[in-house]
Amino acid sequence: MKAFTFNPSGKLVFGAGSSKNLGAETSALGSKVLLVTGKRFLRQTGRLMDIKANLLEAGCDVIPFERVPPEPALSLVDEALDVIKELGCNVVVAVGGGSAVDVGKAAAGLARAPGTPLEYFKGRELETKGLPFIAVPTTAGSGTEVTSNAVLIDEESRVKTSIRSSYMVPDLAIIDPELMLSLPANLTAHSGMDALCQAIEAYVSTGASPLTDVLALDSPVRLIRHLPIVYADGRNIDERTEVALGSLMGGLAFSNAGLGLAHGMAHPIGVETGLPHGLICALLLPEVIRFNIPSAVHKYARIAKSALIVKESTPDNQAAAELAAAVDALNDELGIAKHRHELRIARDIWPPMIERALKAWSTKRNPRPVVAEDVERILGEF
Repeated sequence: MKAFTFNPSGKLVFGAGSSKNLGAETSALGSKVLLVTGKRFLRQTGRLMDIKANLLEAGCDVIPFERVPPEPALSLVDEALDVIKELGCNVVVAVGGGSAVDVGKAAAGLARAPGTPLEYFKGRELETKGLPFIAVPTTAGSGTEVTSNAVLIDEESRVKTSIRSSYMVPDLAIIDPELMLSLPANLTAHSGMDALCQAIEAYVSTGASPLTDVLALDSPVRLIRHLPIVYADGRNIDERTEVALGSLMGGLAFSNAGLGLAHGMAHPIGVETGLPHGLICALLLPEVIRFNIPSAVHKYARIAKSALIVKESTPDNQAAAELAAAVDALNDELGIAKHRHELRIARDIWPPMIERALKAWSTKRNPRPVVAEDVERILGEF
């Protein structure tokens, strides 16, 4: 067995209704809260008022930052830092999807750092802990509530990548499936397939270890079984809980093991097309599995067998191929396959996309080495 490192996340609180403890948990870390959320979803569902009331009842002063879109720009972190400095916030709470959590995470992490967010986006190392940070996801997908990176887009260079530091791991993540009950079916599908892609890529990653394997194998089994039920009945709290747990497990796995080619390609494709990240990952995943089978056949087969896609006696090559076919079928069931044609990207913008995909941190952990022609071949499948 080769040596490995496993970096645990901060404190985790999981379960239906667990967000009711947000005020008490926050007040133990600070009293003046920058509350980072998306622009509409929490307000429309009435959850935003509940969250603010919970924080206020615990004695917190709440400064709302309701500005985060699905694909956040680096400039939003600058804006959040201005608010933190101007109003003296001493704790950051992000409630929302992966984008809101990433903006809050970056703002908290850089609040005490010299220099600009752009410098850290370009690779400057963070040398000190920022403000206390609490992540409360409202989707089961990104896993960012347990990771050390924040994915953002630099609008000027049109690069989508991460600010990354061990100092940025959330101090606390509260995963409450009740906050996910109002999530629309399409967002349930996109975020859930992002979680599935993360788990599968973590399982076959060159950075995988015995600890990440346990998490990364359980995660897709849960997601393949329960995500279609949640898609059909979003108010089913038991099924939401299973999907949320599967997403959390996958997040813990990939935050240590790394990802793979699907995520390496998804970021530059997302910048060029504006398509939702989870949808892109979902469509790429079957093609990447097929590409990787020569280097990861036994692990793909183990997922297929554990998820009861095939019988235990099925030969590994066949089982791995059936896993790719099962993801295709799942995409069809979740209304994602109909968007396949949207990945038919003009060939004149392939070269910069391919260059960025090859340079991506995720691609470097792919189990099969990747060259430009491989990415071209996968893009050509659409």
